[in-house]
Amino acid sequence: MKTNILILGGGFGGLEVATSLRAQCDDSVNITLIDKKEFFIIGFTKFDLMFGRRAPEDIKHYYADLKGGINFVRDEVEKLDPENNSVITSNGTYSYDYLVIALGVKLHREAIPGFKEGGYSFYSFKQAQKLHPVIEDFESGTILISIFENPYQCPPAPYEAALQLHDLFNKKGTRADITIKVLAPSPIPLPIAPSASASLLELLDVHDIEFHAKHKVTALDTENKCAIIEGQEPMDYDLFLGVPIHRPPPVILDSPFGKDGWIHANSNNLRTEFDNVYAVGDVTHIPAGDFAVPKTGAFAEDAGKTVVKDLLNRINNEDNNVKYNAMGACFVEVGSGQVAKVQGNILGGAEPVLDFLTASEEYRADKADFETSRIKKWFNNRVSPNN
Repeated sequence: MKTNILILGGGFGGLEVATSLRAQCDDSVNITLIDKKEFFIIGFTKFDLMFGRRAPEDIKHYYADLKGGINFVRDEVEKLDPENNSVITSNGTYSYDYLVIALGVKLHREAIPGFKEGGYSFYSFKQAQKLHPVIEDFESGTILISIFENPYQCPPAPYEAALQLHDLFNKKGTRADITIKVLAPSPIPLPIAPSASASLLELLDVHDIEFHAKHKVTALDTENKCAIIEGQEPMDYDLFLGVPIHRPPPVILDSPFGKDGWIHANSNNLRTEFDNVYAVGDVTHIPAGDFAVPKTGAFAEDAGKTVVKDLLNRINNEDNNVKYNAMGACFVEVGSGQVAKVQGNILGGAEPVLDFLTASEEYRADKADFETSRIKKWFNNRVSPNN
């Protein structure tokens, strides 16, 4: 008798579950992955688009070329029906024995008045592409980079954007004519990690990048090019970059899993209130002390590994220890060929640990390996549907 495992979402968590399970299960386990997109990209490669270092096709990895034995369906999830072990999509209904929800986040650029019309973002493939000619043509003035609200994906990313902009303008000889400011609603850059925040602030200061704490932008006055800030004076800009408001996907909010917004899953095995349904990655809220596990690809991948261990226990009638630690690393390009590393173990100890490791060329090699090793693990040789 077949065991049907259905995975919703092809990001870090979903891909890890699908490919790792496939590698460890025989044909009695049927694995289906559903995603509305045609391809996957690793988050930090959007900066390569933004700065023109790579062409769009160079960072796309098509789900049609997933490792063998995984049934990929390009479709949009419309309804979750856990009482009946089924998922309704735009084109059909899928039943399951086990469900893994890895649907990520919904970005709401329209949530901040004026932002969609007068600002830019680097948080999507299309927006990163759109931003490239804008920054190439920018020669003088003030750039504001605003974090509207927590939580958001890849917490170091706005600061990395500022550092890479500094490097670009420094190479072009225009840096002295450009002011770069990062605005955050929080008192420090990474609230879960005071020590890493201190290291990051020092790095920003060395590169003459201003950090404005407790600056929550609520709207853009696009006519006068100024940001409206809660409890502060408005701030003028010539170019505005923002981190869009992040929310759970509507299909989650309309389901039994979304009554608290983000999905709350068991912090050890990532099961939800429905025992045969798991949730991994950015769609979840997993408490970590006074905070929550940050929304990063590395922690989503670790969540995927945890779910695989728990599913193998159930499929094989075993009782191996399962514990989600939220371990992993992300990388921060700081310019001049240097890459810093942010390494975390959020749930594995008495309190969350997130260390900011000093930039080096060695971490550039680690970053390259991070990308290539995952693509090799999850995909065969890339195939474009146009080939």
